[in-house]
Amino acid sequence: MLRILIAFLAAVVAAYLLAAAMSTQVILHQVADLGLPVSLRVRLDATFEDLLAMAQTYLPMVAGSLIVAIPVSALVLKFVPLPRTLGYLIGGAAALWALHMILFAVFGIHALPATRSVAGMATQVLAGALGGYVYAKLSEKRTETP
Repeated sequence: MLRILIAFLAAVVAAYLLAAAMSTQVILHQVADLGLPVSLRVRLDATFEDLLAMAQTYLPMVAGSLIVAIPVSALVLKFVPLPRTLGYLIGGAAALWALHMILFAVFGIHALPATRSVAGMATQVLAGALGGYVYAKLSEKRTETP
């Protein structure tokens, strides 16, 4: 049971870190497209600040999405013959995509501005996939060899 909890927490952290960092980078890319200079230092500082600031709101949303997606993925894997890792990877990707679709449906706006673009949404889906992958790998039962 502890292995499952650690795998879940690691999946949430991995997905959150990538999602928040990529959100920042997508927005900074749009700023740079306007002709404003965006140095590496600005990118690093903004990313660090966003990781801290978004932890209060976005981190719990990512956790909530994955807490639904992981058991659903496990159930699907009982009936659909997919490799285990691929099943959780798809589940994590679907979780973050669904999160942003639900937020948009409820509030009528993109709660995370980066998701206004296809590229921005793709980075969030990729972050969810990473979370699913991390969960799949860390939650695997290890077989001991004599």
